[in-house]
Amino acid sequence: MHRFDSTRRRVHAASLVAVAALVSACAIAGAPRAATPQVGALDLGGYSGRPLVAPGAAGEAYGRLMESVRMADAVIAPRAVDPALTQTAAIPVPTPEDAVGILADATRATLAAHGMLAGFSIGGTDDPTGIPEIGTARSVRLTVLRMRDNMTAIDAAREIDGRDFDVNHDNVVVPFSEYFATHGHWRTFVPTMAVTLAHGPFVVTLFVTHPATDLAALKQLAEATLDAELPKLDAFTPTPAEELSALPLDPGGMLSRLLPADPGKWPYPELFHDVQQPIAGWGGHRSARGIVYGPVLAELWVNRSGADPRIPVESIAVTDSARLLRFPDAVAARHALNRLSEPSAGVSVTTPPDGVPDAVCLRGPGSNPAAREGEYTCLVLDGRYLAQVSAPTEQLVHRMAAAQYTLLVTDR
Repeated sequence: MHRFDSTRRRVHAASLVAVAALVSACAIAGAPRAATPQVGALDLGGYSGRPLVAPGAAGEAYGRLMESVRMADAVIAPRAVDPALTQTAAIPVPTPEDAVGILADATRATLAAHGMLAGFSIGGTDDPTGIPEIGTARSVRLTVLRMRDNMTAIDAAREIDGRDFDVNHDNVVVPFSEYFATHGHWRTFVPTMAVTLAHGPFVVTLFVTHPATDLAALKQLAEATLDAELPKLDAFTPTPAEELSALPLDPGGMLSRLLPADPGKWPYPELFHDVQQPIAGWGGHRSARGIVYGPVLAELWVNRSGADPRIPVESIAVTDSARLLRFPDAVAARHALNRLSEPSAGVSVTTPPDGVPDAVCLRGPGSNPAAREGEYTCLVLDGRYLAQVSAPTEQLVHRMAAAQYTLLVTDR
């Protein structure tokens, strides 16, 4: 029996952002290979090459997590407010326990008492390390949590700010009179600001950093984020609480088209947390797998530089060692392959597997730079779908790429 355990803590081998960094650095050698392979002759390495049958609905164990994944499209990407905030980290927040490390630990009881149902958190920074250093980097951490109803959201927002305010006696109130049920505070000698507001059944929290203790600059960045986020939240239709268990585990059939981490086993959704000494969701490691994100997260994965022309993308499915992107058409998918195959330091192009057209393979440092062997990745294109598979050896990644291609051409 599969269950989602919100208290489970593991370090995942490679997060969405980490793998994205790997595949952003490669080059396509030669021209596309237009061919119709003999699928039956491919070495699938133990994979069947046949799509798995998706389970019907989330059920009680997964419903809140699936609603939290849906909420990824209820948030804005921070770079929409400030184009310099290109380094992104995002994670579903389905339970009060999962909010620990993003919000102050003391807020866990508040969220539970006010019937938190789901949530999502996304952060963006201009720090090239991906973790903003206080006093040198700009960043915005935006977290949206869904409460039981509008009144409990108002109460929860007030209590969340109060508990965070009480953590340090140097905190000073920052008013936001133009926004309903909004609370803010900062310390005059630390270039950070926290803002919390209630908006319908949602609690919106911000943690903003700036290179200098400039109250006007911090407040301006917070207000710009709220101005962009609240209309986005208004456009989102939350699933009624009594219908959460009926949410599909495979919206759009994406996961059934993606190579599972374990051959023949459905990739049930899971969260992984390593929350040692995090600050507002930065630091440590958080990742999710067995899920399908909509366009907000999919677009961030493909278009990592805010200055580049955007490639439209519809969704992205994520498992332990694979990703699958779906685009509006084959032209957009081809552009994405070109984008993700642009050269950069530290990654080399390797030989693609025989018999798989439009496969680009490369080798990078992987998640453990100290290891002798790097990580191998292959990108596999078919129509409007672009898949990425990763493995520790070239032989294994070739087999996975062949199995992934077979899945795509079999399940049209």
